[in-house]
Amino acid sequence: MKKMNLLAGIVLLAFVFGCETCDTCFESCYDDQPPAVPTGVGSITGDDYVVIYWNPVYEEDLAGYGIYRSRYDEGPYHRIGTVNRGEETVFYDEDVVNGMTYFYAVDAFDYSGNESALSYETVDDTPRPEGWDLYWFTNEYDASQAGIALLPDQGVVVVSDGDVLADYYLTVDGEGLKRIVPLGANQIQDYGYTEHPDEVDEAPLSGWSQAASGVEVISGHTYILRTGDGYYGKVRVETVGPDWIIVYWALQIKRWSTELAPPVRRS
Repeated sequence: MKKMNLLAGIVLLAFVFGCETCDTCFESCYDDQPPAVPTGVGSITGDDYVVIYWNPVYEEDLAGYGIYRSRYDEGPYHRIGTVNRGEETVFYDEDVVNGMTYFYAVDAFDYSGNESALSYETVDDTPRPEGWDLYWFTNEYDASQAGIALLPDQGVVVVSDGDVLADYYLTVDGEGLKRIVPLGANQIQDYGYTEHPDEVDEAPLSGWSQAASGVEVISGHTYILRTGDGYYGKVRVETVGPDWIIVYWALQIKRWSTELAPPVRRS
């Protein structure tokens, strides 16, 4: 009887003062403490998908993360996927539609089933179309392919420089330099040299060129486009030929949205 009373006293003291492992508590420990709330939640805009990323949570009993999405900033948020512990803290949401805005949050959960609160940071993202290897000719060489039009239902397409849909055209000035010239109320800005188009994640609100002659074409430069009816896009000059250029393009089809970040390059 004395041995039983001693054993009961040890268990009681363990619950009162805590224990380091469940073994010392005779498998009687109960974990009801959720992991820390994830921080650093961000997103990258893609073509028909969104990439969500966050900082890892460093806790011994962490099991993984839940990714939540809503169509509204205030919710409700629903879990759309999980990422297990030890995996890269990134999630690709491919169940999206270009031009629609989505809101995201992340939580953490442990092996006991405890979940943290949703991340205090929520991010919104609006996926948009993009395209590669668009050939754009100078109007001196081929006027029928010297213009581009930014069309929400088609993306950036080549048209005649005299087409009513044309927003910009490519020409050669008196010094032999190629130039991108905006038409009508459209505007352009030379963002400068970029290693990749994904360096331009959002269109600026100022700094637009006021020159009627447009901007000089330079290989490797990214140019931000803004149409008079409120659409933002960008082109990066990949190659400059004798009478043409080859560009990458992205177009935000949600009117007045400045989000332009292209996708993470997946191997």
